[in-house]
Amino acid sequence: MAIKPIFESVDELKQTIENLSIEALAKELAGPKPPLLLDIREIQEQIDLGTIPGAIHAPRGMLEFWADPASPYFRNYFTEEQRTVVFCAGGGRSAFAAKALLDMGYQDVAHLEEGFSGWAKAGQTVEETASRSRWMRKPEDVRPAIWVGHLSINVPDPAKSKAFFVATGMRDLSPGSDIAILELRGGTHLILAKGEPADDLQAPFDLMVDDIDASHAAFAELGLEPGPISESRFHRSFILKEPGDHSVVVHSSHVEGVV
Repeated sequence: MAIKPIFESVDELKQTIENLSIEALAKELAGPKPPLLLDIREIQEQIDLGTIPGAIHAPRGMLEFWADPASPYFRNYFTEEQRTVVFCAGGGRSAFAAKALLDMGYQDVAHLEEGFSGWAKAGQTVEETASRSRWMRKPEDVRPAIWVGHLSINVPDPAKSKAFFVATGMRDLSPGSDIAILELRGGTHLILAKGEPADDLQAPFDLMVDDIDASHAAFAELGLEPGPISESRFHRSFILKEPGDHSVVVHSSHVEGVV
């Protein structure tokens, strides 16, 4: 048995329901007794594109459950005699929705034949919904696909060095007192192992902060004794000396994108 084309079913449904034009809906909404206007699209469609002002979001998958007074999901803005208009993106889903409400016993139901797309293309007012929605699309991740996992230095007293770096803003993930593990922004871990430091006490890494002046002032207030801020071609920087005598350069940020 061949599958019946869905838009053939939509065309048949439109012969049995009220197909409302954009102009007619605009007139009703501006009238003294506007209809109950239901946006039956998916939530992400509404967030991305906005909606018709005054519309209530009633997703197609829940419509009948919300419209049934005997259902535990019933929404009390549904009333049997009230004029109700449903719309989707292009008038397909809304045809099924309008027919479903009529079959349930709602007496005055129509759908917007050209859908929200037609409403927007006609230059009608669109209400932005993203800023008030709890369901936001995550921003595109523009970070590089790879990053530094671990840095490591030997220090005479991991506990003292750990306390110093925690004061700078790192997160303590240490499993015990013989080794310290600290997390930096982006997930990089600094390993502080008990042992003799290398001959070169310049730390084999540098740090970066969003606001060099505020960080310098905050570190000074914490007693970390930051060196003076210097200027270079790419950064403004200062030096911190941790309890194991490593000199750590702190730079102003030049990170791009979301981090």
